[in-house]
Amino acid sequence: MRHRGKSHINFQKIPLLPDVTSWKDVEIQECGERVVSLNELYSDRIIVKPQYFLQEIKDSLKECFVREAVAKMLIKASQSLPSNYEIVIWDAWRPIETQKALFNSYKDKLNASNPTLSEDELGKLIQKYVSLPSLDKTCPPPHSTGGAVDLSIGEQDGNYLDMGTTYDDFSNRASTRYFEEKIEKGENLSSNEMVVINNRRLLFNILTEVGFTNYPDEWWHYDYGNQFWAKAKGVYAIYGRVDLKDLDNGI
Repeated sequence: MRHRGKSHINFQKIPLLPDVTSWKDVEIQECGERVVSLNELYSDRIIVKPQYFLQEIKDSLKECFVREAVAKMLIKASQSLPSNYEIVIWDAWRPIETQKALFNSYKDKLNASNPTLSEDELGKLIQKYVSLPSLDKTCPPPHSTGGAVDLSIGEQDGNYLDMGTTYDDFSNRASTRYFEEKIEKGENLSSNEMVVINNRRLLFNILTEVGFTNYPDEWWHYDYGNQFWAKAKGVYAIYGRVDLKDLDNGI
């Protein structure tokens, strides 16, 4: 990694992460915070590259929307980066039709590669990476709340920092602590893996320092205010489902 402009880079080890598998049981006390567009931040440290829109996934949006506090936290986190680095936003709020398209696409892939799985086993495996496209207000998909963001770090020359996998790589290597666990098992990391682990540590530390939590199975997924975050923090959630009309009018 190259560093310019910042004398201190936080490469602290990524600690053990809370289990959030029972996130659907967390109470939601909606705070009513408004939703804002990250495309309109006019920040030179945050850029938006909406991957599902670029992939032409059903009903996906060109803009990435989040709750106002989330936008402010992202700006603060970006200011901790070296001067030639920026936060790259890949996805945030999702329409339910986009969530359905992603869910069904992953289901088809798993069906093809795991034909012996029962419907229950298949459902559990899918939901490890893609939440059920539910309209239940007590357990909305995290990306429908305005409190979930998928992101990485890029250099201003357009290159992404190497995080060890691509976005939406649903393998064990995508788990946030994959390389930390290799070290804990006594394995030696290659020089490239050392670059990757430091990149993941940098992303993790700048985001958790401002209040985000990470979804353990995806190094790119961070939360604030929703049930994932609340489960990790041991509190109630403050963000529930946000509908398309709320993106224009606030809630």
